[in-house]
Amino acid sequence: MTARSPFSRLVVVERTGSTNTDLRRALTGPDGGLDPVASVRWPHLSALRARTQTAGRGRADHVWTTPPTGALTASIVVRPLVPNTRLHWLPLLAGLAVARALAPRLSGSGWNTATKWPNDVIALPGPATCAPAAVPGWGSSRKLAGVLTEMVTPGARGPVPTGAAVPASRDAAVAVIVGIGVNLAQDAQQLPVPWAASLASLGAADTAAGPLLDDCGRSLAELVSLWESVGGDPDAGDGALGRQLRSACATLGQAVCVNGPDGEVAGVAVDLSPGLVLQVGDGTGARLIEVTAGDVTAVRERN
Repeated sequence: MTARSPFSRLVVVERTGSTNTDLRRALTGPDGGLDPVASVRWPHLSALRARTQTAGRGRADHVWTTPPTGALTASIVVRPLVPNTRLHWLPLLAGLAVARALAPRLSGSGWNTATKWPNDVIALPGPATCAPAAVPGWGSSRKLAGVLTEMVTPGARGPVPTGAAVPASRDAAVAVIVGIGVNLAQDAQQLPVPWAASLASLGAADTAAGPLLDDCGRSLAELVSLWESVGGDPDAGDGALGRQLRSACATLGQAVCVNGPDGEVAGVAVDLSPGLVLQVGDGTGARLIEVTAGDVTAVRERN
């Protein structure tokens, strides 16, 4: 029996610049805000996939480079029933969803999936795997996927709304475009940077884009449903969702350097809130600071 699609609508195109850009244009009205008519065509958990993407974007307008074939490039519309003050958790949920979808494809390869704050999905060598040469800032981890979330609000484009109430319906919720880019079948010569990897380069046999997108959609739908059930606070209830997010994040416990608008900050990553909480200094001079994803241009391990 064929598994039911997790998507309310799925459109597949042969070629485009950026699926995120296309969905933003499709959802946006003349005033720069969410167009109610367009949002009917692109409801909660609808998706756009491009077989070839020529102008992909990462966070902070970084370029996401993919070959003409061999990568999964798609964007999913999410209309979450959580307070707007909790929306910043969604990129972490999306990263966890992708990591879970990728994990069984690496079963038996010796590699495990994890998230890297704020928006990457990485592969880590298992204890029985010969670790590759360390890359500055990445160590032996390798980037498999990236997530880019963009919000389309009911009013003109502006800052994230700060309402603390749960939207009365999906139609009343903001639309968040969750862009996903996964390296699937590229060989080493096609990967753009030394810290990148593809499923194929790590020994995975299953690199099909369509089934992987379905699995990402199912995992995202499950996590969003759980997130909604605790009012958008992953640490509410029994705190299970918060524990899942933290246990999947390989950044926690690492000594890292974070680049932001005020320069570089070095510390040990100790928590997610959903910003990255760093312990800076030690002993009596130690203090905790939180860096937010919107203020960060790069996060790397301190080697």
